[in-house]
Amino acid sequence: TKGKLKMDKLEIAIRQIRNCDFCNGVGAHYFSNGDDYDFEDCECNPYGLILDGNDVIWDNGLLSEGQLFTTAEAL
Repeated sequence: TKGKLKMDKLEIAIRQIRNCDFCNGVGAHYFSNGDDYDFEDCECNPYGLILDGNDVIWDNGLLSEGQLFTTAEAL
């Protein structure tokens, strides 16, 4: 079903983030100089997923808009 396919693709994206050595599985790089704080998404996270442990806090519409994701991009 479509719902399962979207979930599978989201799981692939999460797995890609979790296995990234550049961001240590966080999906973003954080910067701070003491006064200012910023972050940018890691290259392993092209859709800007926000994760908290094993939970997805924000999925950028990946579960509701399948056209944002293609299998080739997630692999």
